Amino acid sequence: MALPDLTGQNIQDTYQRVLQTDNGTLRDGTGSLVNELTVQGTGSFGRVICTTISASTGEFDANTIFIGGTPFNKGDLDDLKEGKTINTVTKNLGEGDTGKANIVRPEAIMSPVDDSTYSKFTVPGRMGSFISGTLFHDFNLSGSNNYARIGDGNTDIQLKGNINDATLDGGTF
Repeated sequence: MALPDLTGQNIQDTYQRVLQTDNGTLRDGTGSLVNELTVQGTGSFGRVICTTISASTGEFDANTIFIGGTPFNKGDLDDLKEGKTINTVTKNLGEGDTGKANIVRPEAIMSPVDDSTYSKFTVPGRMGSFISGTLFHDFNLSGSNNYARIGDGNTDIQLKGNINDATLDGGTF
């Protein structure tokens, strides 16, 4: 499409949809301030400075991003950076410890320097820690085979059955 001949015509009278900038302020062809701009479709705009950006897939303002209607704000980001969770559902942990929301449900917690050293949470009632790839502590509460074992499989401390009161001072057993 060829551009129209603008010779002898004033833009403010005939081309009011033209946008212009005035020291960073967006104005229409009549010089009036543009407070709202709707862009259909997608595009690349370089740097856009504005108070709010909204779209069918996201909405952004100074403190909160809404994704599909769910908010995520600066406080959530700060909590995540501090290692906290951003759960909104609370859980009762038992023994009077109720209404806790800062709960993490990982499958494992791994050493930052050794991928073979981690604590693992498996089937209900069992957790263990692996040190350099060896199961070193194993807690199992699975019905008739309950135990607590600490050791590498060769030198273990294993507790089974009922131990109501015990004193170990050394010696041979």
